[in-house]
Amino acid sequence: MLATTQDIHPPRTATPSRDDQRRAALAQANAVRTARAALRRAVHDGSCLAADVVADPPPEARSMSVGELLAAQHRWGDTRAARTLRRVPVPETKVLAALTPRQRAALVALLGGVSGRPGLTP
Repeated sequence: MLATTQDIHPPRTATPSRDDQRRAALAQANAVRTARAALRRAVHDGSCLAADVVADPPPEARSMSVGELLAAQHRWGDTRAARTLRRVPVPETKVLAALTPRQRAALVALLGGVSGRPGLTP
């Protein structure tokens, strides 16, 4: 019995198509951007402290740069964030997830500690 083309190449219904994968990736990227914008607004208006985010970053903020987070604070900008990060020292472009425990603790202490969470302050 001869093999048919369906025997050799079964239909690809089990794997998602490229368009489906692209749509899913785009939806995930949009969700992360929206969550980061909400986090920046919360840090700016003071309902969320930057020290809390540095101490325990939410999943959508783990790939956010430290400089971007600090500059989002009220009356802070790129210059003040860079000056603050030079004291630790941490590069402005370093992402929150890549901070070492020592850098994280020093930055949290410099920003004023973690609010409402005893035991996390260095």
